[in-house]
Amino acid sequence: MRALLFILLISAICLSCKKGAVIENQTGEKLEIYLLKSYRLVTGKCQIDEGTAVLQDTAMVKNQDILEYFQAAYQFTLSDNSIKQLKALNDGTPFAVAVDKKVVYFGILKPSYSSSTCANSITMDYVGGYNKVTMNLGYAGTDINIDDQRNNSLLITTLSNQGKLR
Repeated sequence: MRALLFILLISAICLSCKKGAVIENQTGEKLEIYLLKSYRLVTGKCQIDEGTAVLQDTAMVKNQDILEYFQAAYQFTLSDNSIKQLKALNDGTPFAVAVDKKVVYFGILKPSYSSSTCANSITMDYVGGYNKVTMNLGYAGTDINIDDQRNNSLLITTLSNQGKLR
Protein backbone atom coordinates (compact mmCIF):
# COMPACT_ATOMS: atom_id res chain seq x y z
CA MET A 1 0.00 0.00 0.00
CA ARG A 2 2.84 2.39 0.86
CA ALA A 3 4.50 1.61 -2.46
CA LEU A 4 1.29 2.53 -4.32
CA LEU A 5 0.97 5.83 -2.44
CA PHE A 6 4.62 6.60 -3.10
CA ILE A 7 4.19 5.93 -6.85
CA LEU A 8 1.06 8.10 -7.00
CA LEU A 9 2.80 10.93 -5.14
CA ILE A 10 5.84 10.83 -7.42
CA SER A 11 3.59 10.70 -10.51
CA ALA A 12 1.62 13.73 -9.32
CA ILE A 13 4.80 15.71 -8.74
CA CYS A 14 6.21 14.79 -12.17
CA LEU A 15 2.99 15.73 -13.95
CA SER A 16 2.84 19.12 -12.22
CA CYS A 17 6.40 20.00 -13.35
CA LYS A 18 5.92 20.41 -17.09
CA LYS A 19 8.85 22.34 -18.52
CA GLY A 20 7.02 23.39 -21.68
CA ALA A 21 4.04 24.90 -19.87
CA VAL A 22 6.08 27.80 -18.53
CA ILE A 23 7.38 28.71 -21.98
CA GLU A 24 4.02 28.32 -23.71
CA ASN A 25 2.25 30.61 -21.24
CA GLN A 26 5.05 33.17 -21.17
CA THR A 27 4.10 36.70 -22.07
CA GLY A 28 5.78 40.06 -22.25
CA GLU A 29 4.90 43.69 -21.80
CA LYS A 30 6.17 45.26 -25.02
CA LEU A 31 6.84 44.05 -28.55
CA GLU A 32 9.18 46.41 -30.41
CA ILE A 33 11.41 46.53 -33.49
CA TYR A 34 15.01 47.63 -33.02
CA LEU A 35 17.77 48.61 -35.37
CA LEU A 36 21.23 47.28 -34.55
CA LYS A 37 24.17 49.31 -33.18
CA SER A 38 26.58 46.71 -34.45
CA TYR A 39 26.49 43.30 -36.09
CA ARG A 40 28.23 41.02 -38.54
CA LEU A 41 26.75 38.89 -41.27
CA VAL A 42 27.32 35.16 -41.38
CA THR A 43 30.07 34.60 -43.95
CA GLY A 44 28.61 34.15 -47.42
CA LYS A 45 25.00 34.67 -46.31
CA CYS A 46 22.45 37.43 -45.97
CA GLN A 47 21.97 36.56 -42.29
CA ILE A 48 22.79 38.32 -39.01
CA ASP A 49 25.36 36.54 -36.86
CA GLU A 50 23.28 36.56 -33.68
CA GLY A 51 26.33 36.38 -31.42
CA THR A 52 27.60 39.73 -32.75
CA ALA A 53 24.33 41.71 -32.78
CA VAL A 54 23.85 44.61 -30.38
CA LEU A 55 20.47 46.38 -30.24
CA GLN A 56 20.12 50.15 -30.34
CA ASP A 57 19.25 51.62 -26.94
CA THR A 58 15.75 52.61 -28.02
CA ALA A 59 13.31 50.91 -30.34
CA MET A 60 12.69 52.31 -33.80
CA VAL A 61 9.13 50.93 -33.76
CA LYS A 62 7.76 51.23 -30.26
CA ASN A 63 5.04 49.04 -28.79
CA GLN A 64 2.40 51.78 -29.11
CA ASP A 65 3.27 52.15 -32.83
CA ILE A 66 2.34 48.52 -33.50
CA LEU A 67 -1.39 48.76 -34.07
CA GLU A 68 -2.14 45.14 -35.01
CA TYR A 69 -0.60 41.92 -36.26
CA PHE A 70 -2.20 39.61 -38.84
CA GLN A 71 -0.83 36.25 -37.78
CA ALA A 72 -1.76 34.32 -40.95
CA ALA A 73 0.00 36.85 -43.23
CA TYR A 74 2.87 37.71 -40.83
CA GLN A 75 1.91 41.35 -41.29
CA PHE A 76 2.11 44.28 -38.87
CA THR A 77 0.03 47.44 -39.16
CA LEU A 78 2.12 50.35 -37.89
CA SER A 79 1.62 54.03 -37.11
CA ASP A 80 2.23 56.65 -39.81
CA ASN A 81 5.42 57.80 -38.06
CA SER A 82 6.89 54.28 -37.92
CA ILE A 83 6.20 53.65 -41.60
CA LYS A 84 7.93 56.95 -42.52
CA GLN A 85 10.98 55.92 -40.48
CA LEU A 86 11.11 52.49 -42.14
CA LYS A 87 10.83 53.96 -45.63
CA ALA A 88 13.81 56.22 -44.88
CA LEU A 89 16.04 53.18 -44.22
CA ASN A 90 18.34 51.65 -46.80
CA ASP A 91 17.68 48.30 -48.43
CA GLY A 92 19.52 45.66 -46.39
CA THR A 93 19.18 47.39 -43.02
CA PRO A 94 19.21 44.78 -40.23
CA PHE A 95 16.61 44.78 -37.47
CA ALA A 96 15.43 42.71 -34.53
CA VAL A 97 11.90 41.98 -33.34
CA ALA A 98 12.01 41.80 -29.55
CA VAL A 99 9.72 41.32 -26.57
CA ASP A 100 10.88 43.30 -23.55
CA LYS A 101 14.21 43.76 -25.37
CA LYS A 102 14.69 39.98 -25.67
CA VAL A 103 15.22 39.20 -29.36
CA VAL A 104 12.61 36.89 -30.88
CA TYR A 105 14.17 37.05 -34.36
CA PHE A 106 16.53 39.07 -36.52
CA GLY A 107 15.77 40.19 -40.03
CA ILE A 108 16.83 42.30 -42.98
CA LEU A 109 14.82 45.12 -44.60
CA LYS A 110 14.16 44.11 -48.22
CA PRO A 111 11.64 46.41 -49.93
CA SER A 112 9.94 44.94 -52.98
CA TYR A 113 11.91 47.26 -55.28
CA SER A 114 15.21 45.69 -54.15
CA SER A 115 17.35 44.15 -56.85
CA SER A 116 19.36 41.96 -54.46
CA THR A 117 18.36 38.70 -52.81
CA CYS A 118 18.40 37.64 -49.18
CA ALA A 119 17.72 33.92 -48.96
CA ASN A 120 18.83 33.18 -45.40
CA SER A 121 16.85 35.64 -43.28
CA ILE A 122 13.40 36.80 -42.40
CA THR A 123 12.90 39.92 -44.47
CA MET A 124 10.65 42.95 -44.00
CA ASP A 125 8.80 44.64 -46.85
CA TYR A 126 6.35 47.51 -46.53
CA VAL A 127 3.05 47.50 -48.36
CA GLY A 128 2.68 50.86 -50.10
CA GLY A 129 -0.01 53.19 -48.80
CA TYR A 130 -1.42 50.85 -46.15
CA ASN A 131 0.93 51.28 -43.14
CA LYS A 132 1.68 47.57 -43.24
CA VAL A 133 4.92 45.63 -43.17
CA THR A 134 5.14 41.97 -44.03
CA MET A 135 7.73 39.60 -42.61
CA ASN A 136 8.74 37.09 -45.28
CA LEU A 137 10.95 34.02 -45.34
CA GLY A 138 13.83 35.15 -47.48
CA TYR A 139 13.55 37.52 -50.39
CA ALA A 140 12.79 36.79 -54.01
CA GLY A 141 10.82 33.64 -53.29
CA THR A 142 13.53 31.74 -51.47
CA ASP A 143 13.37 30.22 -48.00
CA ILE A 144 16.59 28.31 -47.53
CA ASN A 145 16.86 26.86 -44.02
CA ILE A 146 15.42 29.80 -42.05
CA ASP A 147 14.42 29.42 -38.39
CA ASP A 148 10.86 30.76 -38.71
CA GLN A 149 10.03 32.61 -35.48
CA ARG A 150 7.51 35.03 -37.04
CA ASN A 151 4.69 33.53 -34.95
CA ASN A 152 6.81 32.70 -31.91
CA SER A 153 4.58 31.91 -28.90
CA LEU A 154 6.03 34.77 -26.80
CA LEU A 155 5.36 37.25 -29.61
CA ILE A 156 1.83 35.95 -30.22
CA THR A 157 0.89 35.85 -26.53
CA THR A 158 2.21 39.37 -25.95
CA LEU A 159 0.23 40.76 -28.90
CA SER A 160 -2.89 38.79 -27.95
CA ASN A 161 -2.82 40.18 -24.40
CA GLN A 162 -2.69 43.69 -25.89
CA GLY A 163 -5.66 43.02 -28.19
CA LYS A 164 -3.49 43.52 -31.30
CA LEU A 165 -3.68 40.02 -32.73
CA ARG A 166 -5.87 39.41 -35.80
